[in-house]
Amino acid sequence: MARSFLRALGATSTAAVAVGAVAVATLYAGPWASALDGAGAHEGDGVRQVGVTPAPVQLVCPPAATLPEGADVGDTQFSAAPVSTTSSLAAGVLSAGDTGARWGALGGQGAALTVGADAAAHVGDPGAAGSVLQAQPVAGAPFRAAAAQASVTTGGDLRGLAAASCAAPAISQWIVGGSTEVGSTAVLTVQNPSASTATVTLDVYGPAGKVALGSQGAFVLGAGQSATTRIEAVAPDQRRVVVHVTSTGARVAASLQVQSLDGLVPQGVDILTPGAAPSTSVAIAGLLSGGEALDDPRAPVLRLLAPDDGGTAHVSIYGKDGLARLRGAESVALEPGVVTDLPLGGLAAGGYGIVIDADVPVLAAASLTRSGPVPDDAVVQGLPYDVAWQAGQPLPDPGLGAQAALPGGTSAVVAVTAVPDERGATPPSGKASAVVRVYGSDGSALGEQTLTLDVGTVARVPVTSIAPHGTPALVVVDAGEDDRIAWAVELTAEDGSEQSERLVASLAPTASVPAPGAASVREVDAQG
Repeated sequence: MARSFLRALGATSTAAVAVGAVAVATLYAGPWASALDGAGAHEGDGVRQVGVTPAPVQLVCPPAATLPEGADVGDTQFSAAPVSTTSSLAAGVLSAGDTGARWGALGGQGAALTVGADAAAHVGDPGAAGSVLQAQPVAGAPFRAAAAQASVTTGGDLRGLAAASCAAPAISQWIVGGSTEVGSTAVLTVQNPSASTATVTLDVYGPAGKVALGSQGAFVLGAGQSATTRIEAVAPDQRRVVVHVTSTGARVAASLQVQSLDGLVPQGVDILTPGAAPSTSVAIAGLLSGGEALDDPRAPVLRLLAPDDGGTAHVSIYGKDGLARLRGAESVALEPGVVTDLPLGGLAAGGYGIVIDADVPVLAAASLTRSGPVPDDAVVQGLPYDVAWQAGQPLPDPGLGAQAALPGGTSAVVAVTAVPDERGATPPSGKASAVVRVYGSDGSALGEQTLTLDVGTVARVPVTSIAPHGTPALVVVDAGEDDRIAWAVELTAEDGSEQSERLVASLAPTASVPAPGAASVREVDAQG
């Protein structure tokens, strides 16, 4: 954690102040040079580089999907939970040297991952209260880690596949998706994996702007603790929801379980985790269209929010054949603080990648639904649905690599979009490449595939086509040196019917993090 220390003695003293990402303790003028000598430091323009050990990295997983408290009541014939929920997790670490990677419950010690020839991996039960992956980066080496959990329920109110990538704790997190209308629930879970107490503040935005929460919008969270808030209780009757979680005192991890019912018929469940912070360019990969009509209420939806200032968002949609033109979707006017949904009906069936470019910072996410069959013994008639939300991610830099974990009990497809540098009405040109690698639960490499795409197109690659044998635990995608690659993992699961893979979810990748190996230090005079 970045810290800087400054001590004044008498009228004037000399101190060393860190100007890099990681700070070091203040040193007086006398011992300054001798302290740095022999520490791997070098001088240039008054700035010295001092070797540092990177801090451990944590990825915090949300708890498994569960019914909101008080949901399972009444006649057993109409039970909200007629079947159990099966949950699974996967984690993997790729890094030079010994990472010391461990996996355990929130606030627990954890156990070591299985270290194989190519990676360290873990596959198992995520536990009811959430889990944490912790690993030690190696200074100066790229650090690559990912974890994810999934919950499958084949019947009842929770029918669906709820999956989420695990995320690093932060002091500001935006979660886009869900509703608090009648029949919908949105349960926010905030976890504090640190050893310090955190003060957490919530903001909720809806179709009419920011919602007044009063005293219900803040709470204190102890070290190693978690807390849940039912957003429908503090911000009811919001058809469209965006939640902002901020903290002081410690970094926390936030997730949102969303669930909907049409009377007694399940309409989907998912677990949402934070996406990109407000930005003028946001990418969404892995959106599937079933070929719904323009006015179909079950068509995919793009959700947008400009939290501070109004502006205009320009939407570019790319499919397997290039730029897809959707009348009325190219440009969207945004009011400050107002959550806007853009229906995406009218797209041909298939996979799509979306890029949003705006003249003000925006947030974005997209959702899709998939119907299931009506059970023969159904007490209430009506089609059940499942829902998958895909959070907007930062527009990838050229050559960026990222990774995602693959929970068990699901089928996975890697959806890759070659993002053009220039977006607009003109169809892009050129080629882009990406290498997809899959690693198993024993830490071994299971296979790889090189993709060559036309810029502005989407490719969908089943993980089983790359790794037909073994138990996949981690997938890695590395873009070509000059190529922008946005990607996500499409997950499906069986619901026990004859119609295969009717339960859906989506996982965002975790970007590779360069581990710092040095801090920049320079001498300054401080008046006291």
